[in-house]
Amino acid sequence: MVFSKIKIFILIFFSFFINMNSFSKEKYTKKDIEEFVLKAVNYAKNYGITHALKEFMNPKGEFIKGEHGELYIFAFDFKGNVLAHGDKPKLVGVNLFHLKDPEGNYPIQKLINAVNSKDHWIKYIWINPADKKIEKKYGFCLKVDDTWWIGSGLYETEDTKK
Repeated sequence: MVFSKIKIFILIFFSFFINMNSFSKEKYTKKDIEEFVLKAVNYAKNYGITHALKEFMNPKGEFIKGEHGELYIFAFDFKGNVLAHGDKPKLVGVNLFHLKDPEGNYPIQKLINAVNSKDHWIKYIWINPADKKIEKKYGFCLKVDDTWWIGSGLYETEDTKK
């Protein structure tokens, strides 16, 4: 009887602990993203492109946040070449202009258009570093100068749909 109760307690404890990981995604707001991107643009303008791109990919720096690195900066030129990517540094130098998502859209082209849009926000699909699933994401992008732009985003939740 005592062994059974201990066994049940252990199962409940570990199932709670395992489920905590599924709720460990940090919550950011659209305002947080806008401030984060603006901070990155100002950083780039103050320190220059070379220093900024390096800092945007520094896992211990100020431009990669969250328990799983789910908030990060990405930087592209206007031809779709990756200049920096806080989640996937191996993408640097790769041209993603013609990358097509599972819905048949071109996320990088949409992001480039967002740079020049009125509110700088678009919705697209990307892999979430927190759970490695393809998810809907809201991206916010700003131009640094006429040669490159910076963005970040947050994954769709019930809160971000509002």
